[in-house]
Formats: sequence, structure tokens, C-alpha cells
Amino acid sequence: MNRKPVTLRQQPLSGDIRDQLYRPARDQWRDHPHYLISDARALQRNHRNLKRQARQYHGALTHLLELSETERNTQSNRQLLTTIGNHGQRLLKNLHSHHGFEDSSVFPVLRQHYPRLAAGLNVLEQDHLALDALLDDIDRQLTLFPALTTNPQALETAHQQAANLEALLHRHMDDEEDIIVPIYLLYM
Repeated sequence: MNRKPVTLRQQPLSGDIRDQLYRPARDQWRDHPHYLISDARALQRNHRNLKRQARQYHGALTHLLELSETERNTQSNRQLLTTIGNHGQRLLKNLHSHHGFEDSSVFPVLRQHYPRLAAGLNVLEQDHLALDALLDDIDRQLTLFPALTTNPQALETAHQQAANLEALLHRHMDDEEDIIVPIYLLYM
């Protein structure tokens, strides 16, 4: 499939976008009287869980990459790779579900009712396009599991994709929270 490569954003939101964000600031969220009853807490918990799953997936591939090819090709490590592949599939499913809901429900409502957030929402939507492309690449790589024990190049590719995913999720989800959580605290 010929697809235009998507650049993974590494920079935080620009100052111009940050100036349009609603308050309170991140360091005040947990003390806000609506924190425990708003969707803010649920969003952050969901993000923490998704980032944890991505970190575990990346860490497991790092572990396998650090083994010699002989060590990787043991029965237990082939089984481990199958388990890692299953974990990767669940991670992809959870990420598609999460950002699909945001694209279809959350972002359109925010765009309609809070137009000053449009530039920030545009950045988040571009992140979702990059995330979709990366998830497609990871999904294709997952079809090679558990043969990765004997294919160091494919294992390295899977590892790099996992590193890219972890970095993208941290950048994107932190910025997403900066844009959305204040709205949840103040108005929802």
C-alpha cells in the first residue's frame, strides 16, 4: 500500500495554542471541586492505562531485543512473543476505540461549543491521523509474531514502532488533557 508518510509530532503545543486554552492549569486540576465527579478523572485514568500498555509492549520488545538470537529462539521466548503479540493486539484495539470515540463524539462537540480551541483540536486530529498510520504499521508487524524470534530486523522494526507509539501517546495525551480537562472541570 502506498501511503504518504505521517510525521509524528514531538513538540508540545505552540504558545499561540496554549494561550487559547481554558483554565485551571494542570497543577490545579486535582484540587478542583469537580475533579472527582467530572469526566476529567476518567480521561486521565484512561490515558494512564493506555500509556502503561504501550510502555509494557515497548519494554517487552526491548527485553527480547537485548537477548541473543539463540536465547530468543527458546520455546519459552517464542511463547513470550506470542503473549506480547496478543498484548499488542489488545493495545491497538483499545487505542482505536479511545481515539475513535474522541473523533466521533468529543472533538465535534468541543469544536462546536468552544471555537477558540479549534487550532488545538486540529493538532489533536492530525495526531490521530499519525496514530492511525502507526497503528496500521504495528498491526502489519504483529502478523509476523512469533516469527520475530528468528528475524532480528523485523524485531527491531517492531521495537522502533513501539518506541514511536509510546512517544506519540505521551505527547498527544498530555496535550489533549491540557485542552480538554479544563472544559470538563468548568463546564461539563
